Amino acid sequence: MRRIPLLDGWRAVAIALVLVHHVVQGFYSSQDTYAADITRYGAFGVDIFFGLSGLLITRLLLEEWKSAGGFHLQQFYVRRAFRILPPVFVFLAVYTTAGLSKSTTEVVSSLLFFRNYVPSRLTGFGTGHLWSLAVEEHFYLIWPGLLALLGPRRSRHTAAWLALGFGVWRMIESQLATPLFPEVPAHFRTDLRLDALLWGCLVAFLLDGAKEREHFARQTRLPYWLGAVALAILCVRYYSPATSIGVALLIPVILAGTLVHPHWWISQALSWGPLAWLGRISYSLYLWQELFLTPGWEPASQWWRHWPWNLLVSLAAAIVSYYLVEKPLIRVGRRLAAGLAKDLPAGVDLQKQYSGDQAQAGRHQEGHVPAVSSSGVSDHGRRHRAADIAEHVHDGGN
Repeated sequence: MRRIPLLDGWRAVAIALVLVHHVVQGFYSSQDTYAADITRYGAFGVDIFFGLSGLLITRLLLEEWKSAGGFHLQQFYVRRAFRILPPVFVFLAVYTTAGLSKSTTEVVSSLLFFRNYVPSRLTGFGTGHLWSLAVEEHFYLIWPGLLALLGPRRSRHTAAWLALGFGVWRMIESQLATPLFPEVPAHFRTDLRLDALLWGCLVAFLLDGAKEREHFARQTRLPYWLGAVALAILCVRYYSPATSIGVALLIPVILAGTLVHPHWWISQALSWGPLAWLGRISYSLYLWQELFLTPGWEPASQWWRHWPWNLLVSLAAAIVSYYLVEKPLIRVGRRLAAGLAKDLPAGVDLQKQYSGDQAQAGRHQEGHVPAVSSSGVSDHGRRHRAADIAEHVHDGGN
């Protein structure tokens, strides 16, 4: 199954940020003392996951629209279900069986993906990270259907206005005397985080077509791209409801910049084999690390919750989950989805589309990213092209 190592590399960066954030928390006895540590910014690894999801889900749907004249939403949801649900169900089964759950509400909300709206007093630390999966699931329930209803042309403007609207709402809500959900952390809520995915959707539209990709490549030449990175870092450093809009907007632009410039050294580094492997197991690793990487203000007597064993056990659990649960069930979902419509038209291979075809072009020019059709792809490849692209969408956050 063809993958894009560059995207897996970005997932590795995202999960590494989250791991550093959680590991260092274990050395502090209170949240107040940890608040001054620079590793707290590792929490923004979640925003990278969100940017990837919005960008790639939309890209998948746009390619299917062009090749089939519509969306196979049933297939999409079958693949998503078998991609996301089995690993998290196994995690929750272990978590509950071990007697770590704090309440029935915690378990039910995690299973049904409304964990991000449950008061903290009813939940334990071990499922705190599932807020991001809830945000992603809400996005999956809303955006594909909206795109199918409005069509690509109107959806492009809709994505921009919605993203801006959610960002503005976050600024307004931060000024309310009493938040709408006072017992829920603000950064957990879908209505305050959905723009992080929607800006990725908009960037996908900016890459939809050869002329659009060439224009985007020119606008993200290395000096401009480095400027975007620097601006994103400043927005994170001086984070506020206002600068949060900049973070949500800039991350998908940064991600897409490396896709349309695969010859950059940073793009090559992100495609490095070990880094790409870490990105492939990042969903399982994200799920399981919370069980072992407990903060110092959550006393834990078990040896496997103390450094360095907590990190090693997290990696071991993720590897088992990835190879015994995640990968086999992804294949099952792909087969079931293919059986729903065996004549699913081909999409466009993202790796070729973004990297360009040097043999066809004769020479590589910076900023020129020609589209490549799927001619010559086998029937088997045609049926599974959409699944190939969808597999690159990571379903995890902080």
